[in-house]
Amino acid sequence: MKVKIILILISALAMGVLLSGCATGLTPSSWPGVVSDGKVAYVASATAVYAVDMQNGNELWRFPAKADAKKTFFAAPVLTPDGQLIVGGYDHVLYSLDPQNGNIKWQYSEARDRWIGSVLVANDLIYAPNADYNLYAFNLSGAFQWKFAAHEAIWSAPITDGQRVYFGAFDRTVYALDAHSGQLAWKKPLEDAVLSSPVLTSDGKLYIATFGGNVFALDTASGNQIWQFSTGNFVWSSPVVKDGQLYIGDSSGTFYALDAATGRQVWRQQPNSPIFGTPLATSDHILFGSEAGDLYALDAKGQNAWKVSINGKLYGAPVAAGDLILVAPVEGQSLLIALDQAGVQKWSFTPAKK
Repeated sequence: MKVKIILILISALAMGVLLSGCATGLTPSSWPGVVSDGKVAYVASATAVYAVDMQNGNELWRFPAKADAKKTFFAAPVLTPDGQLIVGGYDHVLYSLDPQNGNIKWQYSEARDRWIGSVLVANDLIYAPNADYNLYAFNLSGAFQWKFAAHEAIWSAPITDGQRVYFGAFDRTVYALDAHSGQLAWKKPLEDAVLSSPVLTSDGKLYIATFGGNVFALDTASGNQIWQFSTGNFVWSSPVVKDGQLYIGDSSGTFYALDAATGRQVWRQQPNSPIFGTPLATSDHILFGSEAGDLYALDAKGQNAWKVSINGKLYGAPVAAGDLILVAPVEGQSLLIALDQAGVQKWSFTPAKK
Protein backbone atom coordinates (compact mmCIF):
# COMPACT_ATOMS: atom_id res chain seq x y z
CA MET A 1 0.00 0.00 0.00
CA LYS A 2 1.32 3.42 -0.99
CA VAL A 3 -1.38 5.52 0.63
CA LYS A 4 -0.28 8.73 2.31
CA ILE A 5 -1.08 8.43 5.97
CA ILE A 6 -1.85 12.07 6.57
CA LEU A 7 -4.55 12.10 3.89
CA ILE A 8 -6.10 8.96 5.32
CA LEU A 9 -6.17 10.36 8.83
CA ILE A 10 -7.64 13.70 7.80
CA SER A 11 -10.30 11.95 5.74
CA ALA A 12 -11.09 9.67 8.64
CA LEU A 13 -11.50 12.59 10.98
CA ALA A 14 -13.73 14.39 8.50
CA MET A 15 -16.01 11.36 8.34
CA GLY A 16 -15.97 10.95 12.10
CA VAL A 17 -14.60 7.43 11.80
CA LEU A 18 -12.47 7.48 14.90
CA LEU A 19 -14.63 9.75 16.98
CA SER A 20 -17.60 7.47 16.41
CA GLY A 21 -15.54 4.54 17.67
CA CYS A 22 -15.75 2.68 14.35
CA ALA A 23 -12.34 1.25 13.47
CA THR A 24 -13.32 -0.58 10.31
CA GLY A 25 -13.36 2.48 8.06
CA LEU A 26 -9.72 3.47 8.54
CA THR A 27 -6.73 1.76 7.00
CA PRO A 28 -3.17 2.55 8.17
CA SER A 29 -0.33 3.28 5.82
CA SER A 30 2.31 0.64 5.29
CA TRP A 31 5.25 2.59 6.64
CA PRO A 32 8.12 0.23 7.45
CA GLY A 33 8.56 -1.39 10.85
CA VAL A 34 12.17 -1.94 12.00
CA VAL A 35 13.97 -3.92 14.69
CA SER A 36 17.65 -4.81 15.08
CA ASP A 37 19.87 -6.98 17.26
CA GLY A 38 22.87 -4.78 16.44
CA LYS A 39 24.19 -7.15 13.77
CA VAL A 40 21.13 -7.51 11.53
CA ALA A 41 18.24 -5.13 10.91
CA TYR A 42 14.84 -6.61 10.12
CA VAL A 43 12.46 -4.44 8.13
CA ALA A 44 8.79 -5.21 7.50
CA SER A 45 7.66 -3.16 4.54
CA ALA A 46 4.84 -3.65 2.05
CA THR A 47 5.16 -7.13 0.51
CA ALA A 48 8.25 -8.40 2.34
CA VAL A 49 10.26 -8.70 5.53
CA TYR A 50 13.95 -8.00 4.86
CA ALA A 51 17.07 -8.97 6.80
CA VAL A 52 19.82 -6.36 6.29
CA ASP A 53 23.48 -6.66 7.29
CA MET A 54 24.23 -3.85 9.75
CA GLN A 55 27.86 -3.55 8.64
CA ASN A 56 27.18 -2.61 5.03
CA GLY A 57 23.44 -2.47 4.36
CA ASN A 58 23.40 -5.59 2.16
CA GLU A 59 20.32 -7.78 1.97
CA LEU A 60 20.74 -11.18 3.66
CA TRP A 61 17.29 -12.60 2.90
CA ARG A 62 13.68 -11.63 2.41
CA PHE A 63 10.34 -13.23 3.24
CA PRO A 64 8.60 -14.24 1.07
CA ALA A 65 11.39 -14.80 -1.44
CA LYS A 66 9.07 -13.68 -4.23
CA ALA A 67 6.53 -10.90 -3.76
CA ASP A 68 3.02 -12.08 -2.97
CA ALA A 69 0.30 -9.44 -3.21
CA LYS A 70 -1.67 -11.32 -0.53
CA LYS A 71 1.14 -10.82 1.97
CA THR A 72 1.77 -7.28 3.23
CA PHE A 73 3.35 -6.13 6.47
CA PHE A 74 3.03 -3.07 8.69
CA ALA A 75 4.16 -3.85 12.24
CA ALA A 76 7.79 -3.93 13.30
CA PRO A 77 9.06 -7.52 13.72
CA VAL A 78 10.04 -8.66 17.22
CA LEU A 79 12.94 -10.93 18.18
CA THR A 80 12.40 -13.57 20.89
CA PRO A 81 15.03 -14.81 23.38
CA ASP A 82 14.91 -18.32 21.86
CA GLY A 83 15.74 -17.23 18.32
CA GLN A 84 12.55 -16.32 16.51
CA LEU A 85 11.43 -13.31 14.52
CA ILE A 86 7.71 -12.70 15.05
CA VAL A 87 5.83 -10.60 12.53
CA GLY A 88 2.16 -10.28 11.63
CA GLY A 89 0.71 -9.72 8.18
CA TYR A 90 -2.32 -8.18 6.55
CA ASP A 91 -3.17 -11.72 5.40
CA HIS A 92 -4.39 -12.38 8.99
CA VAL A 93 -1.38 -14.66 9.62
CA LEU A 94 1.10 -14.31 12.49
CA TYR A 95 4.49 -15.69 11.40
CA SER A 96 7.46 -17.00 13.34
CA LEU A 97 10.51 -16.76 11.07
CA ASP A 98 14.04 -18.05 11.52
CA PRO A 99 16.18 -14.88 11.85
CA GLN A 100 19.06 -16.67 10.11
CA ASN A 101 17.30 -17.40 6.83
CA GLY A 102 13.67 -16.24 6.91
CA ASN A 103 12.20 -19.74 6.88
CA ILE A 104 8.84 -20.20 8.62
CA LYS A 105 9.07 -21.91 12.00
CA TRP A 106 5.34 -21.76 12.74
CA GLN A 107 2.33 -19.66 11.88
CA TYR A 108 -1.09 -18.86 13.32
CA SER A 109 -3.86 -18.19 10.82
CA GLU A 110 -7.05 -18.18 12.88
CA ALA A 111 -7.28 -14.44 13.52
CA ARG A 112 -10.10 -12.74 11.65
CA ASP A 113 -8.31 -9.51 10.74
CA ARG A 114 -4.91 -7.85 10.19
CA TRP A 115 -1.92 -7.83 12.50
CA ILE A 116 -1.12 -4.11 12.70
CA GLY A 117 0.51 -3.62 16.10
CA SER A 118 3.80 -5.28 17.03
CA VAL A 119 3.77 -8.19 19.44
CA LEU A 120 5.22 -8.15 22.95
CA VAL A 121 7.41 -11.05 24.10
CA ALA A 122 7.58 -11.48 27.89
CA ASN A 123 6.88 -14.05 30.60
CA ASP A 124 7.61 -16.81 28.05
CA LEU A 125 4.55 -15.66 26.14
CA ILE A 126 3.88 -13.76 22.93
CA TYR A 127 1.17 -11.12 23.34
CA ALA A 128 -0.21 -10.26 19.91
CA PRO A 129 -2.80 -7.49 19.23
CA ASN A 130 -5.12 -7.91 16.26
CA ALA A 131 -7.60 -5.68 14.46
CA ASP A 132 -10.29 -8.33 15.14
CA TYR A 133 -10.55 -6.75 18.63
CA ASN A 134 -8.55 -9.51 20.37
CA LEU A 135 -5.28 -9.61 22.24
CA TYR A 136 -3.91 -13.13 21.72
CA ALA A 137 -1.39 -14.95 23.89
CA PHE A 138 0.81 -17.77 22.58
CA ASN A 139 3.68 -19.69 24.10
CA LEU A 140 7.05 -19.51 22.35
CA SER A 141 6.20 -22.62 20.34
CA GLY A 142 3.21 -20.82 18.85
CA ALA A 143 0.57 -22.73 20.82
CA PHE A 144 -2.53 -20.65 21.58
CA GLN A 145 -2.95 -19.89 25.31
CA TRP A 146 -5.80 -17.38 25.61
CA LYS A 147 -7.34 -14.28 24.09
CA PHE A 148 -9.06 -11.23 25.46
CA ALA A 149 -11.65 -9.27 23.46
CA ALA A 150 -11.82 -5.48 23.53
CA HIS A 151 -14.81 -3.71 21.95
CA GLU A 152 -12.91 -2.34 18.94
CA ALA A 153 -9.69 -2.96 17.01
CA ILE A 154 -6.29 -3.07 18.71
CA TRP A 155 -3.55 -1.43 16.62
CA SER A 156 -0.89 -0.73 19.24
CA ALA A 157 1.67 -2.98 20.91
CA PRO A 158 0.99 -3.94 24.55
CA ILE A 159 3.45 -3.53 27.41
CA THR A 160 3.93 -5.44 30.67
CA ASP A 161 5.43 -5.02 34.12
CA GLY A 162 5.60 -8.80 34.52
CA GLN A 163 2.35 -9.01 36.46
CA ARG A 164 -0.07 -7.27 34.13
CA VAL A 165 -0.29 -6.52 30.42
CA TYR A 166 -1.51 -3.04 29.39
CA PHE A 167 -2.85 -1.87 26.04
CA GLY A 168 -5.27 0.58 24.48
CA ALA A 169 -7.86 0.11 21.75
CA PHE A 170 -10.12 1.97 19.36
CA ASP A 171 -12.93 1.65 21.91
CA ARG A 172 -11.40 4.57 23.86
CA THR A 173 -10.30 2.27 26.67
CA VAL A 174 -7.05 1.22 28.32
CA TYR A 175 -7.02 -2.37 29.60
CA ALA A 176 -4.93 -4.07 32.27
CA LEU A 177 -4.93 -7.88 32.17
CA ASP A 178 -3.32 -10.52 34.33
CA ALA A 179 -0.17 -11.29 32.34
CA HIS A 180 -0.49 -15.05 32.82
CA SER A 181 -4.23 -15.75 32.61
CA GLY A 182 -5.53 -12.86 30.51
CA GLN A 183 -8.17 -12.01 33.11
CA LEU A 184 -9.23 -8.38 33.29
CA ALA A 185 -7.69 -6.51 36.25
CA TRP A 186 -9.12 -3.08 35.38
CA LYS A 187 -10.10 -0.91 32.46
CA LYS A 188 -10.03 2.85 32.13
CA PRO A 189 -12.33 4.65 29.67
CA LEU A 190 -10.65 7.58 27.94
CA GLU A 191 -12.05 10.26 25.68
CA ASP A 192 -10.78 9.01 22.31
CA ALA A 193 -9.34 6.06 20.44
CA VAL A 194 -5.88 4.82 21.41
CA LEU A 195 -3.57 3.98 18.51
CA SER A 196 -0.21 4.42 20.21
CA SER A 197 1.45 2.03 22.64
CA PRO A 198 1.64 2.78 26.37
CA VAL A 199 4.83 3.29 28.36
CA LEU A 200 5.55 2.08 31.89
CA THR A 201 7.89 3.50 34.51
CA SER A 202 9.29 1.79 37.59
CA ASP A 203 7.31 4.05 39.95
CA GLY A 204 4.00 2.52 38.89
CA LYS A 205 2.87 4.96 36.21
CA LEU A 206 1.41 4.12 32.83
CA TYR A 207 1.62 6.84 30.17
CA ILE A 208 -0.60 6.71 27.12
CA ALA A 209 -1.76 9.10 24.37
CA THR A 210 -5.04 9.27 22.48
CA PHE A 211 -6.16 10.25 19.02
CA GLY A 212 -7.98 13.16 20.60
CA GLY A 213 -4.67 14.77 21.47
CA ASN A 214 -4.52 13.92 25.16
CA VAL A 215 -1.67 12.38 27.11
CA PHE A 216 -2.59 10.57 30.33
CA ALA A 217 -0.64 9.30 33.32
CA LEU A 218 -2.46 6.43 35.02
CA ASP A 219 -1.77 4.47 38.18
CA THR A 220 -0.88 0.89 37.19
CA ALA A 221 -2.45 -0.60 40.33
CA SER A 222 -5.93 0.88 39.79
CA GLY A 223 -6.08 2.65 36.44
CA ASN A 224 -6.89 5.92 38.22
CA GLN A 225 -5.84 9.08 36.39
CA ILE A 226 -2.86 10.95 37.84
CA TRP A 227 -2.76 13.77 35.31
CA GLN A 228 -3.85 14.74 31.80
CA PHE A 229 -2.20 17.00 29.22
CA SER A 230 -3.83 18.18 25.99
CA THR A 231 -1.77 18.82 22.86
CA GLY A 232 -4.84 19.99 20.95
CA ASN A 233 -4.02 17.74 17.98
CA PHE A 234 -4.24 14.01 17.40
CA VAL A 235 -1.41 11.80 18.63
CA TRP A 236 -0.22 8.55 17.06
CA SER A 237 3.22 8.76 18.62
CA SER A 238 3.91 6.80 21.79
CA PRO A 239 5.55 8.71 24.63
CA VAL A 240 9.12 8.21 25.81
CA VAL A 241 10.19 8.91 29.39
CA LYS A 242 13.78 9.79 30.28
CA ASP A 243 15.25 11.44 33.38
CA GLY A 244 11.88 12.58 34.68
CA GLN A 245 10.65 14.08 31.41
CA LEU A 246 8.09 12.69 28.97
CA TYR A 247 8.57 13.37 25.25
CA ILE A 248 5.88 13.14 22.57
CA GLY A 249 4.93 14.65 19.20
CA ASP A 250 1.57 15.42 17.59
CA SER A 251 -0.02 15.86 14.17
CA SER A 252 0.50 19.64 14.15
CA GLY A 253 4.26 19.11 14.18
CA THR A 254 4.71 20.14 17.81
CA PHE A 255 7.14 18.20 19.99
CA TYR A 256 6.59 18.38 23.75
CA ALA A 257 8.65 17.78 26.86
CA LEU A 258 6.45 17.29 29.93
CA ASP A 259 7.27 16.80 33.57
CA ALA A 260 6.54 13.09 33.96
CA ALA A 261 5.39 13.51 37.57
CA THR A 262 2.92 16.35 37.02
CA GLY A 263 2.18 16.58 33.29
CA ARG A 264 3.32 20.22 33.26
CA GLN A 265 4.83 21.40 29.98
CA VAL A 266 8.58 22.01 30.33
CA TRP A 267 9.19 23.13 26.74
CA ARG A 268 8.05 22.52 23.21
CA GLN A 269 9.51 22.71 19.73
CA GLN A 270 7.56 23.26 16.51
CA PRO A 271 9.21 21.76 13.40
CA ASN A 272 5.88 22.49 11.62
CA SER A 273 5.55 19.05 10.05
CA PRO A 274 3.41 16.23 11.51
CA ILE A 275 5.12 13.84 13.93
CA PHE A 276 3.77 10.29 13.99
CA GLY A 277 6.70 8.16 15.13
CA THR A 278 7.72 7.45 18.69
CA PRO A 279 10.83 9.40 19.81
CA LEU A 280 14.11 7.64 20.53
CA ALA A 281 16.02 8.44 23.71
CA THR A 282 19.79 7.99 23.45
CA SER A 283 22.39 8.72 26.11
CA ASP A 284 22.74 12.31 24.89
CA HIS A 285 19.69 13.19 22.83
CA ILE A 286 16.01 12.76 22.09
CA LEU A 287 15.48 11.95 18.41
CA PHE A 288 12.30 12.12 16.34
CA GLY A 289 11.36 12.26 12.68
CA SER A 290 8.79 14.34 10.83
CA GLU A 291 6.60 13.92 7.78
CA ALA A 292 8.84 16.42 5.98
CA GLY A 293 11.68 13.89 6.25
CA ASP A 294 13.69 15.70 8.92
CA LEU A 295 15.35 13.79 11.75
CA TYR A 296 15.91 15.99 14.81
CA ALA A 297 18.25 15.46 17.75
CA LEU A 298 17.44 17.63 20.79
CA ASP A 299 19.00 17.90 24.20
CA ALA A 300 17.05 17.74 27.46
CA LYS A 301 16.40 21.50 27.30
CA GLY A 302 14.92 21.33 23.80
CA GLN A 303 17.92 22.80 22.02
CA ASN A 304 18.77 21.43 18.57
CA ALA A 305 21.93 19.34 18.60
CA TRP A 306 21.59 18.49 14.91
CA LYS A 307 19.06 17.95 12.16
CA VAL A 308 19.33 15.75 9.07
CA SER A 309 17.02 15.86 6.06
CA ILE A 310 16.17 12.42 4.72
CA ASN A 311 14.83 11.74 1.24
CA GLY A 312 11.27 10.63 2.00
CA LYS A 313 8.79 10.94 4.84
CA LEU A 314 9.62 9.76 8.36
CA TYR A 315 6.45 8.26 9.80
CA GLY A 316 8.04 5.50 11.86
CA ALA A 317 10.26 5.73 14.92
CA PRO A 318 14.06 5.98 14.69
CA VAL A 319 15.64 2.77 16.02
CA ALA A 320 18.87 2.36 17.97
CA ALA A 321 21.09 -0.44 16.64
CA GLY A 322 24.43 -0.61 18.39
CA ASP A 323 26.26 2.61 17.59
CA LEU A 324 23.94 3.39 14.70
CA ILE A 325 20.50 4.93 14.30
CA LEU A 326 18.13 3.43 11.72
CA VAL A 327 15.36 5.28 9.93
CA ALA A 328 12.99 3.85 7.32
CA PRO A 329 11.55 6.60 5.10
CA VAL A 330 8.36 6.32 3.08
CA GLU A 331 8.38 7.43 -0.58
CA GLY A 332 12.13 7.91 -0.47
CA GLN A 333 14.99 6.54 -2.53
CA SER A 334 15.97 4.01 0.15
CA LEU A 335 13.99 1.69 2.41
CA LEU A 336 16.47 1.84 5.31
CA ILE A 337 19.18 4.36 6.23
CA ALA A 338 21.85 4.00 8.91
CA LEU A 339 23.27 7.10 10.61
CA ASP A 340 25.92 7.55 13.27
CA GLN A 341 25.27 9.38 16.53
CA ALA A 342 26.06 12.72 14.87
CA GLY A 343 23.55 12.14 12.07
CA VAL A 344 26.10 11.24 9.39
CA GLN A 345 24.86 8.61 6.95
CA LYS A 346 26.88 5.37 6.96
CA TRP A 347 24.90 3.31 4.46
CA SER A 348 21.48 2.89 2.87
CA PHE A 349 19.47 -0.13 1.72
CA THR A 350 17.25 -0.30 -1.34
CA PRO A 351 15.70 -3.71 -2.11
CA ALA A 352 16.50 -5.18 -5.50
CA LYS A 353 13.47 -5.98 -7.60
CA LYS A 354 12.63 -9.69 -7.75
